[in-house]
Amino acid sequence: MAGAAVTALAVSLPQSALASGPSTRVPIDDPIGPRIQQGPVQVDLTTITTEVTAPLAGITAPGHPDELFIVDQVGTLWSLDLTAPAPVSPTSVLDVSGLLAGPQDPKDERGFLGAAFSPDFTTDGLVYTDTSEPLGPAEHPLRPSTDACLNGFPQTPDHVDVIREWHLVPDASGALHVDPALPAGRKLLSSEHPQANHNAGDMHFGPDRFLYVTDGDGGGADDQNCQTNFDGNPMFGHPGIGNGQSLDTPLGKLLRINPRQTDTRGTLSANGAFRNPPGNPFPNGAVPEIYSYGLRNPFRFSFDRDNGDLWVPDVGQNDIEEVNLVSQPGQNFGWHLKEGTFLFDAGGFQLKGARSDAFVFAQSPGTPAGLTDPVAQYDHDDGTAIIGGYVYRGASMPGLSGHYVFGDTSRRLNNGHGRLLAFDSDRRSLVTAANTIVELRDGPLDFQLIGFGQDSAGELYALVFGVPGPNGPTGAVMRLSQSRQ
Repeated sequence: MAGAAVTALAVSLPQSALASGPSTRVPIDDPIGPRIQQGPVQVDLTTITTEVTAPLAGITAPGHPDELFIVDQVGTLWSLDLTAPAPVSPTSVLDVSGLLAGPQDPKDERGFLGAAFSPDFTTDGLVYTDTSEPLGPAEHPLRPSTDACLNGFPQTPDHVDVIREWHLVPDASGALHVDPALPAGRKLLSSEHPQANHNAGDMHFGPDRFLYVTDGDGGGADDQNCQTNFDGNPMFGHPGIGNGQSLDTPLGKLLRINPRQTDTRGTLSANGAFRNPPGNPFPNGAVPEIYSYGLRNPFRFSFDRDNGDLWVPDVGQNDIEEVNLVSQPGQNFGWHLKEGTFLFDAGGFQLKGARSDAFVFAQSPGTPAGLTDPVAQYDHDDGTAIIGGYVYRGASMPGLSGHYVFGDTSRRLNNGHGRLLAFDSDRRSLVTAANTIVELRDGPLDFQLIGFGQDSAGELYALVFGVPGPNGPTGAVMRLSQSRQ
């Protein structure tokens, strides 16, 4: 996946986000007309555990083939013994709750957001985490905002996004826990976030053995200063063309680092805690960790375990949810110039309930030049926020072999009706609209979908919350199985 260094692409498109007057463009009321239909393959769900709160990711560790490790947003990395009969009681491996800023309620997007085990875990015992933490020193402070709308308003970031390295050791039973000699872990990288949402925070080691991490555009709406934030004050921390399009901030990006090398040569990180690998497209830029950009909130992503394809879905603003395929370094996925294959107008600065006054106004596949369109997309008649999954390479669901399995958190905003979706990624078309998305259930779930897991055999798990329990709603890990084709 390495490639020649490239420079930032100058995309010529009028930026209504920089204007203060109302737009003269006409919104598209129904960008993608046909609704997602039930597919020929249907899946069942088997509950593995409900002893979790908000499970965001299910990952594996080299040398531990029978365990699925669960990232719980409230601060715990759990281990699930997949050989035990369900329901399984998870075992705590790592507790980062004392570091966190948030989550304070079910709508809070901050917290423990991602984890990844070193490819050499069997010998080095290292695991990496992404956490939302209270304000402190940061390698990447916010870019200054000088817009007149901000006069008299403090520009205090909401939190800092932090990547840390931890050393795990087994106890006498073989269960993993934090090395007592290194209880605080090692801080690698941190970035200030202006608002509380759009934190992304997923992380995976790629086939090249480097660590990939996603970061959202910093929060709020429309990636523009002066936009009314959810607290009623004007947004800051999104100057100029916004964070997604700016190469001097890690916000709105896919990052790529080598956390296992630190020295004083070449593309060393600013704080010396890691190296930026060869092949990163902007090695001499302000943020040499950037691998691709133009993203809004790439909440979950994954590599295809068979061929290494890198799938990075991006949560949309008011209209379009998209699935992106990262095929080379330096790609620009369009936000906030585009939302999906549609041109995006950031509108004025108003919030209309949960929506901003922004809109898509023209279908524009392939243009402007220099932007990469998604492989698949759907609009908000079918959901509210895409939840990235995995290309299925297991054995128990033959009808889904080679399909990208993903979902949407809720059929309507916060109504607790998640959806399980898929399209044929092995035989994908170059034309976005030809990659037909289908539903894997005969209706929405009765709870909110917030993540996916993949075990060492390639089998998939839906991670949800809002499941009724004797002590109130809880999270759950549910294994997918094929019920019909």
